[in-house]
Amino acid sequence: MPKGRRNSIATGGGGGSSISAAATNFQGSDNTAEQINERLREAETVRVQINSRSRNQLEDLEVTFSDTPGMAHVRSGSGNTYSVDHINGGCTCMHHTMREERCRHMDAVDMAMGQVIDRQRTGNNINAIENLVESDTIEEINRNEIMVDQEDDEFFYLDNEEEFERKLRDGVNVPYEYENVLNGSDVTFGIELEFVGGDADAIARDLYREGICAFDHRVSYHARSVEGKWKLERDGSVSNGSHGGELVSPVLKDTPETWENIEKICKIAKRHGARIDDRCGGHVHIGMEPLDTARQRWRRFFNVMSGYEECIYRAAGGDEGQIRSGHRHYAESFQHRADYGSSRRIRLESIDDVRDLAEDVSQRNRYYALNLKNVAEMGKPDTVEFRYFNGSLNAKQIQANVKLSAGVMMAARKCRTKNINSIGYEVSDAFKRRGKLLKNPNNTASRSNKKIAEFLDVICTRKRDKDALLNVFAKNIWR
Repeated sequence: MPKGRRNSIATGGGGGSSISAAATNFQGSDNTAEQINERLREAETVRVQINSRSRNQLEDLEVTFSDTPGMAHVRSGSGNTYSVDHINGGCTCMHHTMREERCRHMDAVDMAMGQVIDRQRTGNNINAIENLVESDTIEEINRNEIMVDQEDDEFFYLDNEEEFERKLRDGVNVPYEYENVLNGSDVTFGIELEFVGGDADAIARDLYREGICAFDHRVSYHARSVEGKWKLERDGSVSNGSHGGELVSPVLKDTPETWENIEKICKIAKRHGARIDDRCGGHVHIGMEPLDTARQRWRRFFNVMSGYEECIYRAAGGDEGQIRSGHRHYAESFQHRADYGSSRRIRLESIDDVRDLAEDVSQRNRYYALNLKNVAEMGKPDTVEFRYFNGSLNAKQIQANVKLSAGVMMAARKCRTKNINSIGYEVSDAFKRRGKLLKNPNNTASRSNKKIAEFLDVICTRKRDKDALLNVFAKNIWR
């Protein structure tokens, strides 16, 4: 579970250092700058008086803080408006651009920020704006899974169009993997595999003997779980008498045992007559830790889901050639909700804020193809559920589904366009390129080959992972 920011640091009083100096120390941290800017923007227009050197008199200036972190707009007494970068120190006025000297507009922004701070002081306690700089930095260090070591071969299919088109046409022969399948990612995940036919109790019994299932028979829907063990549940949409059901995993990690067990489960289920038809879905849950309480990660996440949903639907066909016909009921498009989430003004400072966001965006509808209901509800596991996928008892296909889902979450975590200077983290050129693609995910036609290449380049940093998914795209058509 993500940490509440206010509960993770000391919030005692401090000295009176200016917000401008504090912000400068953290230039390049898009998340921190955005948090600071949120407070400043709430102040709306601030009026200050600055001495005009040319007129030798006080001049009234109006300062408005922009939606863009680190930027403010200053309207002078003459009616002209100038843009000031109060993080890096810059202004669009002629005095600064020609002489490279500090100007009165930059002074005005510092004064305005000081006024905002003074308004919100309580006794000797420093305002939350200043504390927020320290808070976000400590949190970014503590939860900086962003620095997890991942292989990045910096191969982009956008730069290798001929190879991409050939593989999309002919498919790719990729192996089933057992080690480092998710490229060093520390995400936790879960799987739900619906099937029809087969003797459900016989399947459960064999899996119990293998030490995989907790029970030696099919159990009721949403029966109790046993830590570390799978269960085979009855499911009204696929169960018929003693046949059919849903195989539900425990919390899984990227280990050889996990992938070996998935392979065994598929073999045993099929051996007892289990099969897939149009009623079956294969859901993937990913722990929400990569998103945490970081607003920029959530925005990037919504951008992925908005810009590339048609690609996900195509990949969701799996071995069947196309997404199942009932997907509009069981996996309803999330694109319009993602658009809303991306444009929504977000303040995330605790897990409660995240729950409010998830509830607002998801409308508590568990049948969206991207289900946030678990995040929204207290007491539920904090997982993001990808409901897009057709059912499958092909271990290689299930592995590809997990790669795709985890890749989306990791892209939201790591595809930044700026360095994080506050912790000495340099974002690679490859990730900056992915970040720029995510800033404008709708520049490419939603159902085009180029869109698929772009999607793979954004969510995968290794060519072998791109190929595992490209093999799936090759087997399927657009919905």
